[in-house]
Amino acid sequence: MGSGVVRDGALDAARGTALTLMIIYHILFDLAYFGIYTIHPDIWYAAIPIAGTFIFIAGISLHLKAESLKRKRIDSIAIPLLHRGLFLLLIGAGITVATWIYPREGFIIWGILHLIGAGTILAIPFLRFGRWNILPAAFILLIWFFVYPIAGPDYLIPLGIHTPGLYSLDYLPIIPWFAVMLLGLVAGSILYTGNIVQREVNKPVQALAFIGRHTLIIYLIHQPIIIGIILILKPLLF
Repeated sequence: MGSGVVRDGALDAARGTALTLMIIYHILFDLAYFGIYTIHPDIWYAAIPIAGTFIFIAGISLHLKAESLKRKRIDSIAIPLLHRGLFLLLIGAGITVATWIYPREGFIIWGILHLIGAGTILAIPFLRFGRWNILPAAFILLIWFFVYPIAGPDYLIPLGIHTPGLYSLDYLPIIPWFAVMLLGLVAGSILYTGNIVQREVNKPVQALAFIGRHTLIIYLIHQPIIIGIILILKPLLF
């Protein structure tokens, strides 16, 4: 394969599906948050597999991005990945500020974008290990299972260590969630070996693939749109 861009329509569709489920979850959450509709408490557990799927796919995508950079004969693939990670962390910081302004209560200190941004940077030295990343992933999960929860100062929130009673609308610490990203690297190294070719999807799933190719912008705008619609319609319909 030459130095073209790696693009897998099936992976884009999977990412689009995960984002669609996240949007549905957020609609239900917002309806409950504004007191419009009462949701069964068990629904909130759906956030775990949805976020996990999203992060797992991010790990696969990171493997593909690294392979694409290698084929372009970039001197150091670490530099563009570092830039990407810092960019996501910067956006995450913007979300922290925005949610501190509104709704303030439970503002997002370390959410999914913070996690993927930090994970992109932390994963750089692990990219060379391919499927052997199963070992550090297992190690992180064992630490989380046997040692956590750990109470500590709030400046360790990214590591899953904080003072008791922390409340955040979205909280995905590095331990254990970076392990899920490493498992994505494992899956990517197994599923995409040798020459990686561009793969298209059939028409029924092209819409999901489109969403998956524009995940970041859709993720950033969907909550303001949902909340705006609710605030407009609430006095009219509820």
